[in-house]
Amino acid sequence: MIVGLEIGFAPEGMPYDIVLFLHILTAIIGFGSTFVWPVLSVEARKLPPEQALVVNRIAMGASKKLTTPFTIATGILGAALIGMSDGFYEFSQSWVSLAFLLWLAGAGLALGLHGPNLGAMLALQEEMVAAGPPQGGPPPQVAELQERGKKAQMYGGILHLLFAVLLIVMVFMPEAAS
Repeated sequence: MIVGLEIGFAPEGMPYDIVLFLHILTAIIGFGSTFVWPVLSVEARKLPPEQALVVNRIAMGASKKLTTPFTIATGILGAALIGMSDGFYEFSQSWVSLAFLLWLAGAGLALGLHGPNLGAMLALQEEMVAAGPPQGGPPPQVAELQERGKKAQMYGGILHLLFAVLLIVMVFMPEAAS
């Protein structure tokens, strides 16, 4: 049974419950992992450049395996839950529409801006490490890396805010609509 909804009206059955379980699990893995990457980034800045690069390569690779596919799966499974609910939930309900709008906005920001920016930051780090220790001042990549770092913080903050609002919508709006 869905928490907060009256017994007997909520969608039931093992297939629905399995998809609901997967929806929640993918949300925990996908969205939860996004809170790890900024912490790793801060810690990596304390390391020598070669070690920082290794940490950031690992974080980027893990993100491509955890964050991206699982957050996409969360939306797909959410749509499946709506379709499996026998009309109990509808795409036309305001909370459902808002949830999908927030999910799409987050996916667009993550895939269109944040991911490419992080990839460019990693490429700049690779250039700096390949060039060796700087001679007579900071490497030319430092200024761009710092600027992209500010964008990464902004994009990450927006994505975390979108996730928090999405979670509020998912937890509180269905109850208010019933």
